[in-house]
Formats: sequence, structure tokens, C-alpha cells
Amino acid sequence: MNASAEIRAIFKSDHDRNVSITKTLREIKCCYRCCLRFLPTKTIAIFAVPEEARHIRQRLDDEKYQTKRINLSCTLPTSLLVRDHLLGLHLRDTLKINVSSPRDPKEPFKYILAGSLKKEIDGLDIDPAGPLRMTVVLGHEPTSSEHMFLTQAKKPVLRVRKKQRRGKVSIIGDSRSTIVEALAALPAEEARTLTTIPPTTQNVPASLASINLAHDSSYVAGRYLKYSRDFSQTPWNIKGKKLAENCVSESICEILKKYHRCDDYKFVPAGREDANVRMLGTGRPFYCELINPRVVKFDEDGYAKMEQEVNESNTKEAVQLRDLTSMDPRDTKIIKEGEQFKRKTYRALVWISEPVSQAILDRLNEAGSKPFKIQQNTPTRVFQRRAGIVREKEIHYCKAARPSRVDASSTEPEQHFMVVTLNTQAGTYIKEFVHGDLGRTQPNLATLANVEAADLIELDVMEVDLEWPPKKNNSNQKD
Repeated sequence: MNASAEIRAIFKSDHDRNVSITKTLREIKCCYRCCLRFLPTKTIAIFAVPEEARHIRQRLDDEKYQTKRINLSCTLPTSLLVRDHLLGLHLRDTLKINVSSPRDPKEPFKYILAGSLKKEIDGLDIDPAGPLRMTVVLGHEPTSSEHMFLTQAKKPVLRVRKKQRRGKVSIIGDSRSTIVEALAALPAEEARTLTTIPPTTQNVPASLASINLAHDSSYVAGRYLKYSRDFSQTPWNIKGKKLAENCVSESICEILKKYHRCDDYKFVPAGREDANVRMLGTGRPFYCELINPRVVKFDEDGYAKMEQEVNESNTKEAVQLRDLTSMDPRDTKIIKEGEQFKRKTYRALVWISEPVSQAILDRLNEAGSKPFKIQQNTPTRVFQRRAGIVREKEIHYCKAARPSRVDASSTEPEQHFMVVTLNTQAGTYIKEFVHGDLGRTQPNLATLANVEAADLIELDVMEVDLEWPPKKNNSNQKD
């Protein structure tokens, strides 16, 4: 049945009622389309073809997203909710009949807009599962605050408040759902005292307020090596002061961001090392979530090019990248599990309070020849951001030896140094295991060596026991 036939059938089925509704609405200058929304018509032909399609096409052309599969949603002015409700009250007051809620124009608008977009853009696929979420927002400034009368009810049905952020004031608490609930809760008698019924006539049409585009995140994985003791893992700021000039995440992810043309990124490593700790061996696994990427995925040559650019950048002496590849977002759990459960191998340059003797080395190597448990109270250096609890961790092995440059002819101060290699459970505080943290870690290196004190001079992470992502032949690694 075409639109004309359906409309004739509607008026024929309940002529007097439908004519009365139409006349009443036309008397207050409602358009015919609005009138038909209050009648039981199902055809979408009563709705106008939106003019927004060409603006949307231009926006998509400018952004150059890699995909043409779009998950389309639309948001219409909130004043439509209020005006439809008040028109319903007006019809009940005037005609003394119960009137059903008018047809919501949102879905018809979305349907027609989708058809217009398909005509404008070759190959476009409107798909609820599409990776590119597009929200088309229509606004109507002259009626944008009409719902505020709901805040004046004797029994508050709508509560809003102002919020200031970055110098911009916004009103929160007036979402579409809260407005619908408030309209349902407000007695009709009180509504008549708070606002104009019927609502005032508007001659200014709704306009396109915004086109919001957000692509599903893309994920890239790799391993990084850090050769500097001056680079933090991520930006290190305290009270607005930058404590480390450079960081690993920016050295890598800013280049990934450029290639993927994304808005932002999240850098997620399998564990962490302090700024003054090097990450050696095969590197630390990580993934980077690229937020709202225009380019989602590359071939192997593309990732090789990004990896090369990182490794030849101005931070190449400090940070190197290897095994860069795309990843399935479901594999993010591998990194998170690795951070908590995988073993780590460390190499530490340690000073002790007396010259290193063979007896001391023997005691340490004997104690570390088999796994043992330690109890670590929350370190004093992280107490302000970690819960104050005792954590039990396992040292899988611990080996001690004199540094290769120290021998019998070395000076007495040099005789106080040794190199300790440890393999530990993830999450072990290595610095505290070495120096004891004022007795908060037991046993510690000093107690195992049976010396008065020990202190950590330098620390390197030698291996993270996580064989992911898969290794590539063109690995970048210093000896």
C-alpha cells in the first residue's frame, strides 16, 4: 500500500476522530507530517528526505576512514520529546479524548538518511556491526531549553546541575531518558501551570549540530628494549612537573599514531621497569590500543616500516622496537596475564657493607639454588599509591658473582661490589629485596648474605618470560 492509499484508509476507518486531531493540530500551525505522526500511519513517505547526506559525505571524505561499513545512529532534538508530550495534552484538553503517543521520527529519519547516504557514497554499507560508529546529531537552538520547566515542579521530577570543565560550563542531568521519565512523572494539571500548552509555533527548522565518528580501536603488539637509565616507561609527571624528559611509550606510540591517523593511544606493557632500569634481552612485550584510527591495519611491510622509523628516530640509542605486528583485541588478556603471572629475570649490580668473599658468594648461591619465598610489605617508595599489605613472592633462583672487572688487584672499595642474577615471580619488588627496605622485606639479600647492609647500584631486566608476540627474523637487539 502506498502512502496516499494508507492515509485515505486511516481517515476512512475512524474519520471523525482523525479529522478532529488533524484540524486541532493544524489550527496551532503543526505541519501535515506532524499531524500524521499522531495518526496510526506506518509509512515513512510522510517524512522529508534529510539534507544532511552531502555534509556527511564531505566529512567522511575529509577523514578518509579505511572502512565503508558504518554503524549509524541518530539523535534528534530533545525538545521533540517535550513538544510531542505537550501536543498530546493539548489534544486531550481540546477533544476530550485519549491520544496515543505520536510516532517517534528517529527511526524513519535514520532509515531515510541511510538510503540517502548510500546514493551519495559508493560501496557504503550501513551495518549495525560496522566498525565505524557514526552519530548524526540534529539540534534546534530556539527550543533547546524548553524542557527546563520540569525543574520547577513542586515535587522535583528533573534535577540538573552545572558542571565546569576546562573553562566550559555544561548542564548535566537532562539526558533523553531522564526527560522522558520526568514527563511521565509530572501531573498534567501541574504541567499546564508551568509551561505553554500548546507549545509555541516554531518556524526555524532543526539543523545538523554534529557528526560524531568513532572507529573501533586497532591493536598493535611488539616488544621494546630500553638502553637508557633516563627514560621512564610512560610520561612521568608529579604535580605538573615532568620528572623524565623522555619515555618509551611516546617514542614508540607517536609514530604508530601518525601511521594509523588515530586520535589517541593507550600503551599497555607486560609489567614495568623504573626510569633508571634498563630493559634488555629480547625486550618487554606490550600492546598499543590505537583509538579511533582512520587506517586500521597494515601489511607486514607497513609494520616493518613503522618499526624501522622507531629504530632510526632521535631516541634510537635509548629505545628499540622489535616484532611489531597487528593483534586481535581478544589477545590483550595475554599481556595482562603476563604482567601478573610470568617470571622475570634481572641482573643487579649490588654493593654490600663488607668486601665480597667466597664465603658470602657461597651463602647466596646456596640459598638461591632452589626457589624460596619472601614477604614484602608495601615499599615505602610506593606507599602513597599502593595498599599497605604484605605480599608473598617467590624467588625462583638467585646467583651471585664478582663483576668481571673486579679481581684480587682491585681496590678495597671495588671489592664491595657483586653482580646478582635473579629469576622471580612477577610483581616482586627487586630493589626492596636487595636493600631490605628498612626490614620491610624478609628475607632480603643482606640477611641471606649475612652482612649488615646491601644496596642496589644498577638494575637491568634481562628477560620477561612471555613468548608473545611471535618473534620475527628481523629482530633488533644489542648485545
